[in-house]
Amino acid sequence: MGVCNNCGNQISDGQLTCPVCGAYTGAGAQANNQASQQNMYNQQGMYNQAPQQNMYNQQDMYNQTPQQPQKELGMKWFHFVIYFQLFVSALVGLWNGFQLLTGRIYGENTDRVYSYFSGLKGVDTIIGICYIAIAIFALVTRFMLADFKKCGPAMYIGMQVAGLIISIAYIASVTSIVDGLTEYIASSTYGTMAVSIVMLICNIVYFKKRKHLFDR
Repeated sequence: MGVCNNCGNQISDGQLTCPVCGAYTGAGAQANNQASQQNMYNQQGMYNQAPQQNMYNQQDMYNQTPQQPQKELGMKWFHFVIYFQLFVSALVGLWNGFQLLTGRIYGENTDRVYSYFSGLKGVDTIIGICYIAIAIFALVTRFMLADFKKCGPAMYIGMQVAGLIISIAYIASVTSIVDGLTEYIASSTYGTMAVSIVMLICNIVYFKKRKHLFDR
């Protein structure tokens, strides 16, 4: 069945004129009929697909693995470093540098020691300057870490490596000049160096896990 375009009356398929108003319909009735049937099929297809699609979406939702909440990284050591350790390291570096540059590390025997061991004063001067440079670098590193700069962790690790190298250089230089102090330096310094190496490794691991936090 079709519909007359003029009066809206239903007409049989193939009928060229409307029996009510007499308007010529031609192929319009067939076209209207086909269009209405096509709309009906489309609606049925849409209704049939919707429940299936919802079912697939629900299955996907159930099949998804629930995401585990990311464990929050502790920052207590970081706060200890920026609020205490680096300030203390700077003070100790300044004090050691001052002691070496002035020779007060030997107390009242400074002149006697330097006169007997001629190369020792040069070593103390160089190492003293290095200690002061490390102290200044520690303060700069502190503010880089506190501001979460990308270079902060690398500067902190580099400072520790530099301090370790300076300690090794000082021990090697002094023991080569002053044979009598070899045992004394070894017993008082090697333990500190071992602790420094362990702390260096721990800090590398610690800041590597928190690398994403330093993004400025």
